[in-house]
Amino acid sequence: MPFRSLATQTLPRQVARALVGSILVGHFQSGEPLPAAGDIAREFEVSRPVVREALKIVATLGMVTSRQGRYSRVTERTAWNDLAPELLATRLEVGAIDDIMADSLELRRVIETEAAALAAERATPGDLAAMREEFDALSEVTRDTDAYTAHDVAFHDTILRATHNRLFLQLIDQMQAVLVLTRRISVTAIPDRVPASQHGHEAVLDAIAARSPERARQAMADHLGWAERVNVTDYRISHPATGATTMPPARTAK
Repeated sequence: MPFRSLATQTLPRQVARALVGSILVGHFQSGEPLPAAGDIAREFEVSRPVVREALKIVATLGMVTSRQGRYSRVTERTAWNDLAPELLATRLEVGAIDDIMADSLELRRVIETEAAALAAERATPGDLAAMREEFDALSEVTRDTDAYTAHDVAFHDTILRATHNRLFLQLIDQMQAVLVLTRRISVTAIPDRVPASQHGHEAVLDAIAARSPERARQAMADHLGWAERVNVTDYRISHPATGATTMPPARTAK
């Protein structure tokens, strides 16, 4: 993901990440101005052009609006591009994941329960083989979080593809980064969540293979209901934030 390592980022992206983190943790509220470019430059010991580029990056995330010669102001929460990988990565670093977790899991429940039912009706032999392949791959990588997450995403994608609904696929492509984040959290918050996750996958796969839309819908609802009960606090305890640098609240902006 972008913003993952300070050491490998350009100066504008380093400053942008710090500003994004500051907004996420509440140093700057919606409607409030960020410090002047000169103040930000002094805080991070960088040039004004670096700050201007950083503010452009934050603006592309929908988090600030800027006008020539004026302070940049934090936008309303609803304007943020929550699916942007840069924003998701910084959320994870500063621990601001509660709301995006809840929203993502709720959206998945709405989409994927019906997708499972459609897959039970429409899946081809090739679709079922792809689901089984990903399920088997999951069983082989239960101790590798990164590999398990990748195959988890792929397993759910095979179900969406089995609906043969092109709009489902386009929607899920746009959500890919947030899906990876939430699924990773689901299986790593506490150690015994991988077996529970696999049990849910198996129930969904069996129902789709049995061509039972109602069973598939219920199995997916049960599986995602389990995911919605993931305790984010447990995740924070076992995966503390990386301590991304943030900027202190503005004191001079008016």
